[in-house]
Amino acid sequence: MAQTQLYELTPAESMFAPFHDSFVAEQLPLTLEPGSAVGLRREYQWDSVRIAWDSAAPNTVVARFEMAVEGLPDRFDHFVFCQVVSPEVAFTFEVKSRGQWHPLGASTIGTGGRNEITLPIGHRPVEAVRIVLTALDRHHQHLSLQWWGVARAALVAEIVAARPCYDGRWTGLILPPESWPEVKMARGLMFSEADLPALRAKRSAKYWDAHWSLLEERAQSYLSRRPEDDLDSFVPQTDQRYIRAREKGRATYFSEPVILGFVGLVKGDRAMGFHALRYLMCLMHTPSWAQSAESRARGSSWDQRCFNEEQATTAAALLLDWYDFALTPRARVLAQQALWDKGVAVIERDMMKFDYVFTMNQGPWFCRARLLAGLYLESVWSRMKPHTELALADMRAGMENYVLPDGGTDEGLGYFSITMHAVLPGMIAYARARGIEVSSLLPPQLARTGEFVAALSATEPGYVLTEGDNTIDVVVGDTIPMLAAIFPRDVYARVVAACLMRRRAPGYYDQYFFEGVFAFIAAPTELAAPESIVPTFAVLPQTGHLTSRRKNAAGRSVRLHVVGAKARASHTHFDKGSFLLELDGTPALLDRGQVRYDDLRSYTLKRTELHNTLTPVSADGVYANQAGVLEATIPTGDGDERRMRAQIDLGHVWRGVMSRCTREVIADSVEAFDVIDRGELLAASALVFNLNTRERWEITGREAVLRIPGWEVTVRAPWADGITQREDSIDFRLQPVWHLECRLNSAKAFELKTSIVCRPL
Repeated sequence: MAQTQLYELTPAESMFAPFHDSFVAEQLPLTLEPGSAVGLRREYQWDSVRIAWDSAAPNTVVARFEMAVEGLPDRFDHFVFCQVVSPEVAFTFEVKSRGQWHPLGASTIGTGGRNEITLPIGHRPVEAVRIVLTALDRHHQHLSLQWWGVARAALVAEIVAARPCYDGRWTGLILPPESWPEVKMARGLMFSEADLPALRAKRSAKYWDAHWSLLEERAQSYLSRRPEDDLDSFVPQTDQRYIRAREKGRATYFSEPVILGFVGLVKGDRAMGFHALRYLMCLMHTPSWAQSAESRARGSSWDQRCFNEEQATTAAALLLDWYDFALTPRARVLAQQALWDKGVAVIERDMMKFDYVFTMNQGPWFCRARLLAGLYLESVWSRMKPHTELALADMRAGMENYVLPDGGTDEGLGYFSITMHAVLPGMIAYARARGIEVSSLLPPQLARTGEFVAALSATEPGYVLTEGDNTIDVVVGDTIPMLAAIFPRDVYARVVAACLMRRRAPGYYDQYFFEGVFAFIAAPTELAAPESIVPTFAVLPQTGHLTSRRKNAAGRSVRLHVVGAKARASHTHFDKGSFLLELDGTPALLDRGQVRYDDLRSYTLKRTELHNTLTPVSADGVYANQAGVLEATIPTGDGDERRMRAQIDLGHVWRGVMSRCTREVIADSVEAFDVIDRGELLAASALVFNLNTRERWEITGREAVLRIPGWEVTVRAPWADGITQREDSIDFRLQPVWHLECRLNSAKAFELKTSIVCRPL
């Protein structure tokens, strides 16, 4: 009998449908049977098979998705299903045996996050398995199928129970703290023992005192964690996209030990240092630095790229450098081998395998660990230096592509910040080791990044515009402080004091950077009071943004920003031509930003109608979505302290929907502006002018009024057949957003002038 191929995760569990591996998924015997869904489609993604539809009759079956199965081994007694389904969709699983379909359990409603369901196999022989999808509302939906598999429940329990246990003393690896000699670092990657007095003095400097207090507070809190409790086959990870249900709830080993180790060194606190080294030993004893068995399944080549390996390698290299004096020779040799086998080798694979990483944040970011580990290993492996030089060359090549001639990047200020947060420490460490200035290693266009940072900053210092994939509205990481040291006469010096550590809710990016440490090490000690750096007018001609900040006679501030993008921009949304409005620094007409990537709404928030755009709407209520930016779509214009003009041609992103489309934003005074949309649809349909706000509007006829603290905003759309509003999805804070719609019931060729007046109260 033929047997469906199995892809082993553990000795007790195997996948028969690894949907996350597109090379395998495209060969699986899959059938998508349509139900009530309009626009039903199946898409093979790099990490899932996605099923989507544009609309459906509520409480009806929209589709059934089936896979044929043959020769399932009798040793397995349970199915395991992993998927991400929205709360507006219910689903059930069924198994086919001897030509009949049988339910495998009760209906489940999606959570919007990854869901893992284990159900008894029941009927045999198994001939097919399917998921039955029921829409709970009529709106656009999509879901991601990760994988389907089988398990032997008793053996799973035995494997979980057999996890190794460690007492936390790590005898023979970490020297007893009472016998530690004087601090002596292995290489002095970011600083040396001779720099400790200056770092200790910095703790009491203005602005740095509050920053240090938070670092110390966090380090103190980490002492209560027993890292050995989370030691398993793979590194702990808080991003839930690719981890098992039983692996949830484990904080990473990346940032905590670095903060602990750094604070312990500066304070001379051996308890903190020892605790940081316990994390290091846990890393050394974790068999794989990938996040889960999905990246190491037998017979599958899928991986998530080397994010986890890079972060583990960076944390380990820093700790090995700082605490060389506290380790035994056995620990050093073990760590050096682990650095290569579990970290650097995997990073090298991805750098060699994927050309695209040199065009975005990933390549330069991954090179940080290659540089830090390479510089550390040079001191013990005589043939390591050429590898370090290759890592530097790759980092510089990646940065040449990543930073555009206007100083910007296509990924927004959030991604710029976490990317530079990774790149600059690697550059600093290399410059220290080779005795050169770090500025000599940077591509020339990096000297213009201040213009990009200023244009994409929010009016309030230390905050950012949340356009694109920004999951938080503050500047994250230590990028601005480090750039302030490298470019002391640029805008960074004016805002760095507002970009230090602050109390805030945990964010998605927190797993990706060691906030506070690099800033404290590398940034200037004396900082100026922060001030707004948003320019009066600026255009980023390669990055694709236009911004204007003007003040009235009373000093009240009106800021407008128009969104475009370079060709094939990454981490961008379907929002070209969207405009943002800030009044005295308060977002009035806003961009929702992004949520965690393990939240299914991260896909939905990219949609065009959830931005301040004009969108066609079909007769059955489906909002057209812009197409991807294959060609540059860049706003142009001019402006000064009083007026501004912006134009953007949107014909490319509306290809297949419109034959032409442009948007103009015209302001002849500080407090009023017009938005003029012109174009021609290929087929007549409704048009909706969308605005997104945190507050509810007051609507009267063709006029809507929004009130925020200190301001009243009036929108007049004389062309509209009606204006409505509704709470519609969320923003990056997971808070509801009001969606105002000015609707024209039908048009083909159109020219729509919408007037907006901002009146200070």
